[in-house]
Amino acid sequence: MISYALSNLERGNAAMVTDYDRDLYTWSQVQAALLRERKFDQIDLEHIAEEIEDMGKSEQRALESYLEALLMHLLKWVYQPSFRGRSWQLTIVEQRKRLHKHLRENPGLKSRLAASITDAYDFARFGAVKETGLPLSTFPEQCPWGYEAFSDPDFWPDGAE
Repeated sequence: MISYALSNLERGNAAMVTDYDRDLYTWSQVQAALLRERKFDQIDLEHIAEEIEDMGKSEQRALESYLEALLMHLLKWVYQPSFRGRSWQLTIVEQRKRLHKHLRENPGLKSRLAASITDAYDFARFGAVKETGLPLSTFPEQCPWGYEAFSDPDFWPDGAE
């Protein structure tokens, strides 16, 4: 399909080659080729803009996923100390590393950090309920730690390591 699309592109028929809603992969390849060839009058500008916005949303979701996993494990660490183990410890360390790397690669997300923490913590509470069996009321309604604290590699609630 791509070779067909690109051969049609060479003939100037790119706009009709593929449909964004039916074959995103081929559509993206054709659009990339059109952009590289500077055939701006043939690009699907509306859908390109939509895809670029979606890329940003995807990075935001990844940030929230790292935050959620980290915060959930920190909650479990605090509220189920008898279950602390190497697995939880390694998950906390890993999520911190992923979080720091993601923010290094996407520094613009720092402006969304407070809102992301709020959203991720809400999911982390429910995840902690599901994984621990403890009632929701066990866990604070608001995140009990600031970003600087919970993202610090040396931070372990209650001083435990």
